[in-house]
Amino acid sequence: MSKTPLSLPFFVAKEKNLFAAQKIEPILVECLGGTRCVKELTEGRVDMATSSELPFMFAAFEGKPISLLSTFVSNKDDMKFLVRKSALKGDIKALVGKRIGFVEKSASHYYMDLFLLYKGVDPKSTVPVPMGVDALANALSKGEVDAISVWEPWGQTALRMGGGDVAVLDAPRLYSQTFNLLVGNEYRLANSRKSIAVLSALDDAIQFIKKNPDEAKRILARDVGLDSETVKAVWPTYQFELTLQQSLLSTVQGQARWARREGHVVPTLAEPEFLNFIDSSPLRKIKPSAVDFVYP
Repeated sequence: MSKTPLSLPFFVAKEKNLFAAQKIEPILVECLGGTRCVKELTEGRVDMATSSELPFMFAAFEGKPISLLSTFVSNKDDMKFLVRKSALKGDIKALVGKRIGFVEKSASHYYMDLFLLYKGVDPKSTVPVPMGVDALANALSKGEVDAISVWEPWGQTALRMGGGDVAVLDAPRLYSQTFNLLVGNEYRLANSRKSIAVLSALDDAIQFIKKNPDEAKRILARDVGLDSETVKAVWPTYQFELTLQQSLLSTVQGQARWARREGHVVPTLAEPEFLNFIDSSPLRKIKPSAVDFVYP
C-alpha cells in the first residue's frame, strides 16, 4: 500500500473496522510509490498492491502474473512539475540541459515527458536523474537537480523545503491518473472471496469518506503525516470511487506506445493485450454498474 493520500480508503477501512466487517484481516504493508509496491507484488512478498496505471502497464509488458481488480481513486491534478526559479530564470526553454529528478517507470516518469513536450522541450535535451520519490524534494531544495516531476504530497513538501526559490510550473491537466488495486494471479484464483471482501471494504470506506469528509481528512493527515494545509490543498483533486472504465484501457494503451517510442521497454516485446491483465469479475459481483464496458 503506497503511503499517499490516494490510499485513503485503506486507512479508513482499517480505522473503522470495515475489513473486519467483511471477515478479513489484511496486513497493510506501506511502501513509497506504486513502482515499489508492484515490485513487492511481482516478487511474491505481498498478495495485493496499490499502484497508478503506469507501473501496472510496465508489469503487463513483462508478462507478470498479476491482475488489476479496480480503480479506487482518480485524480487529474496529483502530478506536479516543480523547478528552482534560479535555474530557470523565467524562461521555459532554459530546461534544456537541466537536471530533472523523477521516479523511473512511474507516473512521475510519464508526466515528466508529457509536461516537457507540452512546453515545447524535447525530453532528450534534458538530463533525467532517476531517484526514489522520498529523495526528490530534498534534491531540489539542495540544488542537486533543477526540476522534479512528482506526485502529492511530495509536491507540497518540495514547495515547503524550497522556500521562495521553488515553484510549480502551470500546465493543463495533461492526463487523468488512476490509482488501482492489483493482485497476484495465484492469490486471486485461490482466494476469490477475499478479493471481493477487500473491494467491499474499500467501497464502504469510500462511502464513509463522502459522508464524513472532515473525519476522513483527519485520518488522512494522521496516517500519511500531513499538515492540515497540505490536506486542504490536495483534497479537492481526488475522486474516490470503485470503477473499471474504458478510459483506463485507453490510458495504458497510450502509455504503452510512449514506453515503446521512448525506449523504456525492450523493442522486441509485443504490446500486451491489457484486457488479459484485468479481472472485472470481483467488482461486477458487488457493483456491476461500476464496469462501463465488457471486460473479461
